[in-house]
Amino acid sequence: MNLKKEKKVLLLAANQASKVLLNHFGKKEAFKEKPNKSLVGIADTEANKAIIKIIKKNFPNHGILSEETGLDDKKSDYQWIIDPLDGTHNFLRGIPFFGTSIALEYKKELVLGVMQFPVLRLAAVAEKGKGAFLNGKKLKVSDKKRIEYAFILFEYSSGSREETIGFLKKIINETFDARNFGSAIYHLLLVASGQCDCYVVFHTNPWDIAAGFLIVEEAGGKITDLNGSKYNLQKKEFIISNGKIHNKILKYVK
Repeated sequence: MNLKKEKKVLLLAANQASKVLLNHFGKKEAFKEKPNKSLVGIADTEANKAIIKIIKKNFPNHGILSEETGLDDKKSDYQWIIDPLDGTHNFLRGIPFFGTSIALEYKKELVLGVMQFPVLRLAAVAEKGKGAFLNGKKLKVSDKKRIEYAFILFEYSSGSREETIGFLKKIINETFDARNFGSAIYHLLLVASGQCDCYVVFHTNPWDIAAGFLIVEEAGGKITDLNGSKYNLQKKEFIISNGKIHNKILKYVK
């Protein structure tokens, strides 16, 4: 499958979004609260427009699913999945753990993904079957096999805090450390790069995870739902790990 043009557009769109985000980062700008209590600002909407403009110019017949504008269904085999700004709360507070996530599906299978972090100057890219790379260097998950030496990541969204706290109560004294950085795509990068060993999610959306899931898998990681079954992007709960501690973590979420 030749995805040369698609990959070029993917990277172009991510670069353009980064320029928009950097232009707004550190400025006091208006924002509004969504029904789920998350925040959205000018940077989110402008970065979203920049990405979609580039995709539509090059692939007008492709479908697009974006956090900010919903589904534009073209009945195509191709669908782009976009989060223009993941880690909005960090962004608004001047914390550099935020970035853009863009993925491409072909017939419901993830085939391309990029996660770009403009302040950190990091870009993780993956193509199905061709590995994952961070700034050109091949990514590989960790080889940790014991939970007591593992770094566990967790999300803390407003819709699943009780589940997250319940999980942490079970595992907090079993693992080396548990952390939350306020950005799903940054967590996925940490697993893909081997800097952390597992990421447990009790509530998420396709745009938060699509690119990162492909990147983790191409780096040798494992992803399932909380029952250990094959993941589906439409689900909300997942375990993302180096594969070696996966079954052990499953015991703590059931």
